[in-house]
Amino acid sequence: MIEAAMYVALGFCTAGLIGLAILPAFYRRAARLTEEALRAVNPSSYAEVRAAQDQARALHAVELRRVETQLDHEREKAARFHMESSRLKAEISEQSRLSQNRIDELESRIAAIAGNDQAIDLLTAEIGTLKEKLAEAEKALADSWAEDRKEGSPDKAKDTTASEEEDVSWLPATDTMMLATITGLEAEVATLKAKLSSYEPTVASEIDASLREAAKARLAELEGQLVDTESKYIAAQAEVTRLSLLLDSANASEADLQKALDSQLQSLAEENARHQSDLESKDRLLRRMAGQVERLREDLSRSPALLELRKELKTLAARVVSADTVTISSAQPPAGPAATPSSVPGKALAAPAPTAPVQKKAQPLAQLQQKGGTTRKLDTSDLKPVRTAPGETDNAPAASDPTVPKEQEPTKSANIANAADALVSRIMASNRSKLAASEVGKRKEPAKAPAPSPPSADADSQKAKVGKAKKDVA
Repeated sequence: MIEAAMYVALGFCTAGLIGLAILPAFYRRAARLTEEALRAVNPSSYAEVRAAQDQARALHAVELRRVETQLDHEREKAARFHMESSRLKAEISEQSRLSQNRIDELESRIAAIAGNDQAIDLLTAEIGTLKEKLAEAEKALADSWAEDRKEGSPDKAKDTTASEEEDVSWLPATDTMMLATITGLEAEVATLKAKLSSYEPTVASEIDASLREAAKARLAELEGQLVDTESKYIAAQAEVTRLSLLLDSANASEADLQKALDSQLQSLAEENARHQSDLESKDRLLRRMAGQVERLREDLSRSPALLELRKELKTLAARVVSADTVTISSAQPPAGPAATPSSVPGKALAAPAPTAPVQKKAQPLAQLQQKGGTTRKLDTSDLKPVRTAPGETDNAPAASDPTVPKEQEPTKSANIANAADALVSRIMASNRSKLAASEVGKRKEPAKAPAPSPPSADADSQKAKVGKAKKDVA
């Protein structure tokens, strides 16, 4: 049971160690993918930022021009609607005036017809009155004649005849003429009365019928004209209502469109301000980065210690390569116990020779880091030279086991070149320390024949490590 639990715990520990070993690779891959995504999304150069700014300005200008064109079009449409409404209002007022004039004319005609009807009625009543008076006068005259004839005797008649003759004898001729005229007129009146009595029913009926027909025809004509005028007036009122509704809808749509255009212009202005603020922030960032780059370039050009450090780094790399080759070639004696470390006298270990300059270079690099302020700080205390004891051969390294400097995770800084150089120097020192440790292990086990690795493989592995370190720093 305990053994099973130990196996389970050992499995968990092994899995944890494997996970911890694999985790840096996943972390580097995630960091690389994130950096590539950020570079793909964000502009990485001043030219790209300027191009993005120009594109944003061009898009804003095109959108603003399109909105201005729409606004001009809507204003022209509103002007056309106003002109059409004013024209229709003028037509409506003209039609109203014409209809009012026509109505006034018809009313005047109706009043004239009513006056004529009243005059006809008055004349008819007057004619009737005259007829009654004439009938009464004739009746009174006939009665007076009849009474005179009944009351008068023959003697009286003779006396009156004689007296009349006497009177006539002395009457003037004018009176005679007057009497004759009166008599003729009375006869003519009697004739006319007879004719009037004979023609009066027919003429009255014909006159009444003709007057009624004329009045009916005129009334029908006036009613038709009134109906036409009323229909025209109703049509004009309907047209006025329709045009008023159209004008109201046009004004409402124009107001809504104006509000929409104002809101769109306001949103475009806000978006433009936001783009302008983004562009200004990017400009400030670019100027700050450009200033940092220029400052770093000036620092690089003005620091002779850095130039000297680079030259010494190149020399150190050459020495490391040559030292590795010499060490590997001297570590191949014939197998057996006779191959002792003191078989090749007079040769010291070649690897520690280049390590001394590393410690010397660490001091100028630390001074440069203190001056720049942006370079990553390196732990130069771990860069110790490997010293050889006197009288030892190529396979006898120093007794003290050098410690490998622990690599710190690179941070983002503007001076990438200095960090890369420092990391390369640390990797070289680590490689030399590892070589020294392996040689110490080989010395502790003299019975075992060393299995040297080919120089080309070591050089390739070292180059691969250097390239990987530079890639991680980038």
